[in-house]
Amino acid sequence: DRGSPDVAVERTSFSFDVSGVCRAILQKPKMSLSLVVPAFNEALRLKPMLQEAVAYLQQRAASDASFSYEIVVVDDGSSDETYGAALKWQQGVGSESLGKGDLRVIKLSRNRGKGFAVRVGALASRGERILMVDADGATSFSGLAALEQAIESGADVAFGSRHHLAEESTVRRAWYRTVLMRGFHVVVRLLIGSQVKDTQCGFKLFRRDAARRVFLSLHISRWAFDVEVVVLSAILGLRIVEVPVHWTEIAGSKLNVALDSLQMLRDIAAIRVYYFCGLWSPLLEGQ
Repeated sequence: DRGSPDVAVERTSFSFDVSGVCRAILQKPKMSLSLVVPAFNEALRLKPMLQEAVAYLQQRAASDASFSYEIVVVDDGSSDETYGAALKWQQGVGSESLGKGDLRVIKLSRNRGKGFAVRVGALASRGERILMVDADGATSFSGLAALEQAIESGADVAFGSRHHLAEESTVRRAWYRTVLMRGFHVVVRLLIGSQVKDTQCGFKLFRRDAARRVFLSLHISRWAFDVEVVVLSAILGLRIVEVPVHWTEIAGSKLNVALDSLQMLRDIAAIRVYYFCGLWSPLLEGQ
Protein backbone atom coordinates (compact mmCIF):
# COMPACT_ATOMS: atom_id res chain seq x y z
CA ASP A 1 0.00 0.00 0.00
CA ARG A 2 2.83 2.35 -0.93
CA GLY A 3 2.83 5.42 -3.18
CA SER A 4 -0.59 6.36 -4.49
CA PRO A 5 -3.11 4.37 -2.43
CA ASP A 6 -5.43 1.83 -3.99
CA VAL A 7 -8.49 4.06 -3.87
CA ALA A 8 -11.95 2.83 -4.75
CA VAL A 9 -13.66 6.14 -5.51
CA GLU A 10 -17.42 5.96 -5.78
CA ARG A 11 -17.87 9.47 -7.17
CA THR A 12 -16.45 12.98 -7.09
CA SER A 13 -17.68 16.51 -7.63
CA PHE A 14 -15.05 17.07 -10.35
CA SER A 15 -13.72 15.28 -13.41
CA PHE A 16 -10.69 13.13 -12.72
CA ASP A 17 -8.52 10.35 -14.04
CA VAL A 18 -8.87 7.39 -11.67
CA SER A 19 -5.16 6.65 -11.90
CA GLY A 20 -4.29 10.25 -11.15
CA VAL A 21 -6.72 11.34 -8.44
CA CYS A 22 -4.01 10.88 -5.78
CA ARG A 23 -1.08 12.04 -7.89
CA ALA A 24 -1.77 15.77 -7.80
CA ILE A 25 0.78 16.01 -4.96
CA LEU A 26 3.50 15.07 -7.47
CA GLN A 27 2.71 18.10 -9.63
CA LYS A 28 3.52 21.76 -9.13
CA PRO A 29 1.14 23.63 -6.80
CA LYS A 30 -1.70 25.59 -8.37
CA MET A 31 -2.86 27.58 -5.34
CA SER A 32 -1.74 28.84 -1.96
CA LEU A 33 -3.54 26.48 0.40
CA SER A 34 -5.40 23.18 0.37
CA LEU A 35 -7.74 22.27 3.23
CA VAL A 36 -8.14 18.50 3.58
CA VAL A 37 -11.29 17.51 5.47
CA PRO A 38 -11.79 13.81 6.27
CA ALA A 39 -15.50 13.20 6.83
CA PHE A 40 -17.36 10.11 7.99
CA ASN A 41 -21.10 10.52 8.62
CA GLU A 42 -20.66 14.28 9.02
CA ALA A 43 -23.79 15.51 7.21
CA LEU A 44 -24.82 17.57 10.25
CA ARG A 45 -21.47 18.98 11.38
CA LEU A 46 -19.90 19.68 7.99
CA LYS A 47 -21.89 22.78 7.01
CA PRO A 48 -20.90 24.98 10.01
CA MET A 49 -17.23 24.05 9.52
CA LEU A 50 -17.35 24.93 5.82
CA GLN A 51 -19.03 28.24 6.60
CA GLU A 52 -16.35 29.19 9.12
CA ALA A 53 -13.55 28.03 6.84
CA VAL A 54 -14.75 29.96 3.79
CA ALA A 55 -15.45 33.11 5.83
CA TYR A 56 -11.87 33.04 7.13
CA LEU A 57 -10.32 32.17 3.77
CA GLN A 58 -12.31 34.80 1.90
CA GLN A 59 -11.15 37.40 4.40
CA ARG A 60 -7.58 36.30 3.70
CA ALA A 61 -8.13 36.50 -0.05
CA ALA A 62 -9.62 39.98 0.26
CA SER A 63 -6.49 41.25 2.01
CA ASP A 64 -3.99 39.33 -0.15
CA ALA A 65 -4.51 39.35 -3.91
CA SER A 66 -2.08 36.44 -4.35
CA PHE A 67 -3.93 34.11 -1.98
CA SER A 68 -6.05 31.26 -3.39
CA TYR A 69 -7.35 28.06 -1.87
CA GLU A 70 -9.22 24.81 -2.25
CA ILE A 71 -11.19 22.67 0.15
CA VAL A 72 -10.91 18.91 -0.42
CA VAL A 73 -13.62 16.99 1.44
CA VAL A 74 -13.02 13.23 1.51
CA ASP A 75 -16.19 11.33 2.38
CA ASP A 76 -14.85 8.14 3.95
CA GLY A 77 -17.63 5.82 2.82
CA SER A 78 -20.34 7.52 4.87
CA SER A 79 -23.75 5.92 5.25
CA ASP A 80 -25.44 9.31 5.65
CA GLU A 81 -25.65 12.26 3.23
CA THR A 82 -22.17 13.69 3.89
CA TYR A 83 -21.31 13.83 0.17
CA GLY A 84 -24.65 15.40 -0.73
CA ALA A 85 -24.44 17.86 2.16
CA ALA A 86 -21.11 19.19 0.87
CA LEU A 87 -22.47 19.60 -2.65
CA LYS A 88 -25.70 21.15 -1.41
CA TRP A 89 -23.74 23.66 0.65
CA GLN A 90 -21.62 24.56 -2.38
CA GLN A 91 -24.69 25.05 -4.56
CA GLY A 92 -26.34 27.12 -1.84
CA VAL A 93 -23.50 29.62 -1.46
CA GLY A 94 -22.66 29.75 -5.17
CA SER A 95 -19.27 30.07 -6.82
CA GLU A 96 -19.23 33.82 -6.16
CA SER A 97 -19.07 33.23 -2.41
CA LEU A 98 -16.05 30.97 -2.85
CA GLY A 99 -14.21 33.71 -4.74
CA LYS A 100 -10.68 32.44 -5.42
CA GLY A 101 -11.55 29.16 -3.73
CA ASP A 102 -12.66 25.78 -4.98
CA LEU A 103 -14.54 22.96 -3.26
CA ARG A 104 -13.76 19.41 -4.39
CA VAL A 105 -15.53 16.42 -2.88
CA ILE A 106 -14.33 12.82 -3.10
CA LYS A 107 -16.49 9.93 -1.91
CA LEU A 108 -14.78 6.62 -1.18
CA SER A 109 -16.77 3.49 -1.92
CA ARG A 110 -16.27 2.12 1.60
CA ASN A 111 -15.02 3.25 4.98
CA ARG A 112 -11.22 2.98 5.17
CA GLY A 113 -10.47 5.10 8.24
CA LYS A 114 -9.55 8.70 9.02
CA GLY A 115 -5.89 8.21 8.20
CA PHE A 116 -6.70 6.80 4.78
CA ALA A 117 -9.12 9.66 4.05
CA VAL A 118 -6.53 12.26 5.05
CA ARG A 119 -3.95 10.52 2.90
CA VAL A 120 -6.25 10.53 -0.15
CA GLY A 121 -7.04 14.22 0.37
CA ALA A 122 -3.41 15.20 0.87
CA LEU A 123 -2.25 13.35 -2.24
CA ALA A 124 -5.07 14.93 -4.26
CA SER A 125 -4.18 18.45 -3.04
CA ARG A 126 -2.92 21.25 -5.27
CA GLY A 127 -1.85 23.81 -2.66
CA GLU A 128 1.61 25.05 -1.69
CA ARG A 129 0.63 24.26 1.88
CA ILE A 130 -1.79 21.59 3.05
CA LEU A 131 -3.93 21.98 6.15
CA MET A 132 -5.57 18.91 7.67
CA VAL A 133 -8.71 19.96 9.54
CA ASP A 134 -11.44 17.92 11.22
CA ALA A 135 -15.00 18.16 9.90
CA ASP A 136 -16.39 19.07 13.33
CA GLY A 137 -14.82 22.53 13.30
CA ALA A 138 -13.50 22.07 16.85
CA THR A 139 -10.38 24.15 16.14
CA SER A 140 -10.82 27.81 15.29
CA PHE A 141 -9.43 28.84 11.92
CA SER A 142 -7.94 31.90 13.58
CA GLY A 143 -5.15 29.53 14.65
CA LEU A 144 -4.00 29.04 11.06
CA ALA A 145 -1.92 32.23 11.12
CA ALA A 146 0.24 30.89 13.96
CA LEU A 147 0.76 27.59 12.15
CA GLU A 148 1.77 29.49 9.00
CA GLN A 149 4.23 31.55 11.04
CA ALA A 150 5.81 28.33 12.31
CA ILE A 151 6.23 27.10 8.73
CA GLU A 152 7.69 30.43 7.66
CA SER A 153 10.13 30.20 10.58
CA GLY A 154 11.52 26.91 9.34
CA ALA A 155 9.16 24.13 10.41
CA ASP A 156 8.18 21.50 7.86
CA VAL A 157 5.01 20.55 9.74
CA ALA A 158 3.04 22.58 12.30
CA PHE A 159 0.79 20.70 14.73
CA GLY A 160 -2.08 22.50 16.38
CA SER A 161 -1.80 21.56 20.04
CA ARG A 162 -4.22 21.41 22.96
CA HIS A 163 -1.42 20.57 25.38
CA HIS A 164 1.66 22.56 24.43
CA LEU A 165 1.71 25.81 26.43
CA ALA A 166 -1.66 24.76 27.85
CA GLU A 167 -2.11 28.00 29.72
CA GLU A 168 -2.24 29.77 26.36
CA SER A 169 -4.66 27.28 24.82
CA THR A 170 -8.40 27.16 25.31
CA VAL A 171 -9.47 23.55 25.79
CA ARG A 172 -12.90 22.30 26.80
CA ARG A 173 -13.43 18.53 26.67
CA ALA A 174 -15.16 15.77 28.60
CA TRP A 175 -13.11 14.61 31.60
CA TYR A 176 -12.79 11.04 30.32
CA ARG A 177 -11.38 12.30 27.02
CA THR A 178 -8.74 14.25 28.95
CA VAL A 179 -7.79 11.13 30.92
CA LEU A 180 -7.63 9.03 27.75
CA MET A 181 -5.61 11.66 25.92
CA ARG A 182 -3.03 11.84 28.70
CA GLY A 183 -2.82 8.06 28.89
CA PHE A 184 -2.51 7.83 25.12
CA HIS A 185 0.42 10.23 25.05
CA VAL A 186 2.17 8.36 27.85
CA VAL A 187 1.94 5.26 25.63
CA VAL A 188 3.22 7.22 22.63
CA ARG A 189 6.22 8.52 24.60
CA LEU A 190 7.02 5.05 25.96
CA LEU A 191 6.70 3.18 22.65
CA ILE A 192 7.73 5.82 20.13
CA GLY A 193 9.85 8.20 22.18
CA SER A 194 8.27 11.29 20.65
CA GLN A 195 8.41 14.64 22.43
CA VAL A 196 5.30 15.87 20.59
CA LYS A 197 2.79 16.50 23.38
CA ASP A 198 -0.43 16.41 21.34
CA THR A 199 -0.31 14.17 18.28
CA GLN A 200 -4.07 13.89 17.85
CA CYS A 201 -5.35 17.44 17.36
CA GLY A 202 -7.03 17.58 13.94
CA PHE A 203 -5.39 20.81 12.81
CA LYS A 204 -2.03 20.27 11.10
CA LEU A 205 -0.25 22.30 8.42
CA PHE A 206 2.31 20.78 6.03
CA ARG A 207 4.69 22.24 3.52
CA ARG A 208 3.85 20.64 0.19
CA ASP A 209 7.09 18.69 -0.09
CA ALA A 210 6.73 17.46 3.49
CA ALA A 211 3.16 16.29 2.84
CA ARG A 212 4.29 14.49 -0.30
CA ARG A 213 7.07 12.63 1.50
CA VAL A 214 4.94 11.72 4.52
CA PHE A 215 1.65 10.74 2.88
CA LEU A 216 3.21 8.72 0.07
CA SER A 217 4.74 6.56 2.81
CA LEU A 218 1.85 6.32 5.27
CA HIS A 219 0.63 2.84 6.29
CA ILE A 220 -1.80 3.38 9.17
CA SER A 221 -5.34 4.01 7.96
CA ARG A 222 -7.25 4.75 11.15
CA TRP A 223 -7.00 6.95 14.25
CA ALA A 224 -3.31 6.40 15.07
CA PHE A 225 -2.08 7.66 11.71
CA ASP A 226 -0.98 10.93 13.37
CA VAL A 227 1.59 8.95 15.37
CA GLU A 228 2.99 7.49 12.16
CA VAL A 229 3.20 11.03 10.76
CA VAL A 230 5.43 11.89 13.74
CA VAL A 231 7.63 8.82 13.23
CA LEU A 232 7.93 9.36 9.48
CA SER A 233 8.81 13.02 10.01
CA ALA A 234 11.61 12.04 12.39
CA ILE A 235 13.01 9.46 9.98
CA LEU A 236 12.82 11.92 7.07
CA GLY A 237 14.44 14.72 9.07
CA LEU A 238 11.34 16.90 8.95
CA ARG A 239 10.91 19.44 11.72
CA ILE A 240 7.60 19.44 13.63
CA VAL A 241 6.59 22.45 15.71
CA GLU A 242 3.60 22.49 18.07
CA VAL A 243 1.44 25.60 18.19
CA PRO A 244 -1.28 26.24 20.82
CA VAL A 245 -4.78 26.51 19.35
CA HIS A 246 -8.29 27.39 20.42
CA TRP A 247 -10.16 24.07 20.59
CA THR A 248 -13.63 23.24 21.86
CA GLU A 249 -15.19 19.78 21.97
CA ILE A 250 -18.09 19.45 19.54
CA ALA A 251 -20.83 16.88 20.16
CA GLY A 252 -21.08 14.02 17.67
CA SER A 253 -17.62 12.43 17.76
CA LYS A 254 -17.36 9.18 15.79
CA LEU A 255 -14.65 7.85 18.14
CA ASN A 256 -15.71 4.70 19.98
CA VAL A 257 -13.69 5.14 23.15
CA ALA A 258 -13.34 1.43 24.00
CA LEU A 259 -12.96 -0.17 20.58
CA ASP A 260 -10.95 2.59 18.94
CA SER A 261 -8.57 2.86 21.91
CA LEU A 262 -7.68 -0.82 21.43
CA GLN A 263 -7.25 -0.26 17.68
CA MET A 264 -4.95 2.69 18.35
CA LEU A 265 -2.83 0.71 20.81
CA ARG A 266 -2.47 -2.07 18.27
CA ASP A 267 -1.49 0.38 15.53
CA ILE A 268 1.04 2.17 17.73
CA ALA A 269 2.60 -1.19 18.59
CA ALA A 270 2.76 -1.98 14.86
CA ILE A 271 4.45 1.36 14.17
CA ARG A 272 7.01 0.63 16.88
CA VAL A 273 7.77 -2.89 15.66
CA TYR A 274 7.69 -2.38 11.90
CA TYR A 275 9.69 0.85 11.72
CA PHE A 276 12.23 0.02 14.38
CA CYS A 277 12.79 -3.45 12.91
CA GLY A 278 13.14 -2.01 9.41
CA LEU A 279 10.03 -3.73 8.02
CA TRP A 280 8.53 -0.34 7.16
CA SER A 281 10.53 2.58 5.78
CA PRO A 282 9.72 5.86 4.02
CA LEU A 283 9.15 5.72 0.30
CA LEU A 284 12.18 7.25 -1.39
CA GLU A 285 11.80 10.04 -3.93
CA GLY A 286 11.36 8.56 -7.39
CA GLN A 287 10.02 5.19 -6.19
